[in-house]
Amino acid sequence: MNLLISFFIALQVVQAGELQTNSTFSSNAPHWITKGRVDKTTEHIQSFLEWDIHRITVEWYKDQMSFESAHHLGPHVLAVSKKNENKVLIGPKVTANNFDRIFGHELVHVIIFQKYKESVPQWLEEGLANFISKSGPVNYQWLGKQPFPKDIRDLVHPFSGDLDLLRYQYEGSQALAEMIASKCDLKNLLRLSVGRKMESYLDTYCRINDLNSAYRKWIKIKTPQPQK
Repeated sequence: MNLLISFFIALQVVQAGELQTNSTFSSNAPHWITKGRVDKTTEHIQSFLEWDIHRITVEWYKDQMSFESAHHLGPHVLAVSKKNENKVLIGPKVTANNFDRIFGHELVHVIIFQKYKESVPQWLEEGLANFISKSGPVNYQWLGKQPFPKDIRDLVHPFSGDLDLLRYQYEGSQALAEMIASKCDLKNLLRLSVGRKMESYLDTYCRINDLNSAYRKWIKIKTPQPQK
């Protein structure tokens, strides 16, 4: 009986640290992560993007210093997809409360790399990842108070520097994803973009012939001025 109990306890320890699904492998997962939870998030992202992920390694970090040494992208990053290495790195600030949206966000990056290559423009990728992973609503009131960028296409990921710039990149990019989704079927736009540049379909399929003008109008619609 004691031997059986010891074996069961050892098995629980192994299962808590090593976790494998059809799409992911973790050797050091925290105790609160379950296969069912990983599968639920993965299946949602795969279903939206119509792609089965080529299995990735998920590396968990227990301390911030080790995590930052692994990605070299500064202190504000919570998780990173190292797409060329088929890995997702998850930092110590990822918890049971925020795991689903953060992990889902990184899985979108993984699929964009595996399926779409360079078809999805960089200015949209972060917003698309937020939109699909249901990371939360855009704060349009805050966004509307910020100066418009000269060209919205310049919104690429600023891994370091001003926090407001980092925030604007994420929120502005997600606002773009929401704007595009309001004008055309986003899933079908993604289907059209496999092996092709998505930007070429924004005019012909989504009827967005001036991205900057459309973005400015969208922000104004989403942040109506109070009546006097």
